[in-house]
Amino acid sequence: MSALSLYIHVPFCRSKCAYCDFASYPGREGDWRRYFEALWGEIDAWAPRLVGRRAVTAFFGGGTPTLMDAEYIAETLARLRRAVPFAPDAEITCEGNPGTLTPEKLTVLRGAGVNRLSLGAQSFDDALLTALGRIHTAAQTGEAVRMAREAGFGNVSLDLMYALPGQSMAQWRDTLDAAVALGVEHISAYSLIVEPGTPMAARVASGAAALPEDDEVNAMQRHAVHALAGAGYGRYEISNFACRGFECRHNLVYWDRGEYLGLGCAAHSLLEGRRFHNPESLDGYLAGGREEEAQRLTAADAAEETVMLATRTTRGLDLARWEREFGAPFRRGREAALARLARGGWIETDGGFLRLTPRGMELHNAVVLELLEDTKA
Repeated sequence: MSALSLYIHVPFCRSKCAYCDFASYPGREGDWRRYFEALWGEIDAWAPRLVGRRAVTAFFGGGTPTLMDAEYIAETLARLRRAVPFAPDAEITCEGNPGTLTPEKLTVLRGAGVNRLSLGAQSFDDALLTALGRIHTAAQTGEAVRMAREAGFGNVSLDLMYALPGQSMAQWRDTLDAAVALGVEHISAYSLIVEPGTPMAARVASGAAALPEDDEVNAMQRHAVHALAGAGYGRYEISNFACRGFECRHNLVYWDRGEYLGLGCAAHSLLEGRRFHNPESLDGYLAGGREEEAQRLTAADAAEETVMLATRTTRGLDLARWEREFGAPFRRGREAALARLARGGWIETDGGFLRLTPRGMELHNAVVLELLEDTKA
């Protein structure tokens, strides 16, 4: 059977965070049941097309999947298992907001087969959490981890953000220290990206919020790499750190360009050489929209994506695999770029893999553009 990963989007939240441009909809509680019935119908429609597949990971993202009754997630998992067999060791993740968790919800999730919990902690500074529009406190994150352990979760991840308006290096250190002290297995440490159209973008444009300078942002990233390594978390992707054996297998599928099926509003898929997605809007999805903007990927598309995604990981780009898939050595047409980047200390080649150095990861987009430009000349 061929491996398949599943992403299930739950587009509901209690309130919109200041930085969020995801497909999430507060105040739509009346649509919860209708949405999940549409989602279950989509799963049933896909079932005949998934013969010969086996789910190796599933990921419930949002929005806030833990906002509503956990029975919705449990029923969705049951429907998925009827549509496609799951590997015995399948990684099944559910995102959650610490302010929406209860022991009862966690018990239902764990009983349904969810074995990985990803909590949107973001910060352990209550003032920063308020500025971000988060609905939880730092204390609630610690309580959520405690409840998760009591419910039987042995794989817990925390999302943290740096480069926040007004955030000091001391606050970032304290957040990392607090996360490590909770003993979680995985930490994602992301730089804030100010997306157009968000309240955060309006604050920055008006001068009401000031972002850190690039040097400060890089210093925060370097501190995270150093501090988390010292605490036993290995960096396996630009923004992701894990205790050995607890790397997020679902996200590794994305970075390795494995096949995945996205279900629900705004969910994206890569399947049988095609990329497609469901409608971004909740109403569009409820009206029956599916598989929009399907694109058959060319070899050039696949090659470009491979460079962009593989270089995000510390494992790097597998040069032998590249030659098998694309029929030519990776160096061909990139000699000048590779030489420049190696001299500058941005990349290194070792053991058949080309990878970005820690310095190169700080400028990932620029390094990738240089690699891709040489092939377009």
